[in-house]
Amino acid sequence: MKKLLCFIFSFLLLLTLAGCSGEQASETDMTLDDIAAVIQNGQQELPELKRITSKDMDFTTWLSDYYLLEVEQVDGGVICYADGVEASEIAVLLMADEKDCKAAEEALNVYIQNRASVFEGYAPQQAAMVKSGIVSVKGRYIALLICPEPKAAEETFLSCFGKGIENSGNSAENEDSKINDAENTATMSSSETEEAAESVGTGDSYNAEAVLQAYRSGDDSSLSEINRSILEVAKEVIESEINGDMTDYEKELAIHDFITGWSRFDFSVLGRSSAEGFTDGSDTPYGALIDRSAMCHGYSSTFQLFMDMLDIECITVYGIPGSNGVEHSWNMVKLDGEWYCVDCAWDDPIGASPCHTYFNVTSDYLRSGSIHRWDASSVPEACGTAYAYGKH
Repeated sequence: MKKLLCFIFSFLLLLTLAGCSGEQASETDMTLDDIAAVIQNGQQELPELKRITSKDMDFTTWLSDYYLLEVEQVDGGVICYADGVEASEIAVLLMADEKDCKAAEEALNVYIQNRASVFEGYAPQQAAMVKSGIVSVKGRYIALLICPEPKAAEETFLSCFGKGIENSGNSAENEDSKINDAENTATMSSSETEEAAESVGTGDSYNAEAVLQAYRSGDDSSLSEINRSILEVAKEVIESEINGDMTDYEKELAIHDFITGWSRFDFSVLGRSSAEGFTDGSDTPYGALIDRSAMCHGYSSTFQLFMDMLDIECITVYGIPGSNGVEHSWNMVKLDGEWYCVDCAWDDPIGASPCHTYFNVTSDYLRSGSIHRWDASSVPEACGTAYAYGKH
């Protein structure tokens, strides 16, 4: 009898210790929507997030194309993300089998690295936030936490297991409302994009050679409306910023500073909504000079046009898309027989003042970063240092 009582006492003691050990259950009575909502509610300065669930067509695209996950291994999920220049993203996924969580965790960590490189250079503050992102795993649940306070978000995520949390803010009625709002937003974005395309004109595209020829001949009668407007602004810039006493270096610097001071980066190119894309004309001088908003190709094509108009030898370099799918472009100029690299887009970072970090730098300097990758055999090597910024 004493042995039996001792056994029962020991068993109860073990149960008590297990209950006090802080171990949490790997399951929860909360829905994926509940968990995502609680995490968001616990964040400060979190921008408005769009929402995708497994019921949406885009969900499988995010899993396979962005997160690089096997779709059939995921039972469901909620993805909340900011578009454009904001990088905040909170996703809660439920894996079909716990054994697949390790590979999924590794894939999401790779995603964080790739996502950071999208913003690096353009929006350094957002890139830094992405780099501090966390992938947290609990049982079959995985949370991707790219937000202002990732540690707090992880604590909130883990606290969702073993108990329910009331007032999650995601009733079925609210969920339907949010889905409708998202659809309306997508419709508005699509409509705005179509209006932008109509304003530029699909049959009236930028023709660099035609603009340059009109500038040299003084006859713009054959130019389209868009190309004529580009030429007019470019001529005004040259008249106001350039004079005959300037050296080629001084002219180059003046144009660089005008472009980075006049235009702003078109952050719509950083978005991933299926209904959105970069603003029409943003990849040409029309975006940089007329709309005052351009993506990297808009910056590089504008710089190229000015260098051609000023008879300064220049080429445009198109980089090799990285694992993030981003194709970047920049320029190279030749001064006194030596080549230099110039990246106006990266010298005009989002949320910061224009700078000269990528003005007249070497090829090796660009290689030291994370996004400048190119076919070295197709362009000359930039080794010049005499005209690096600050030396003249």
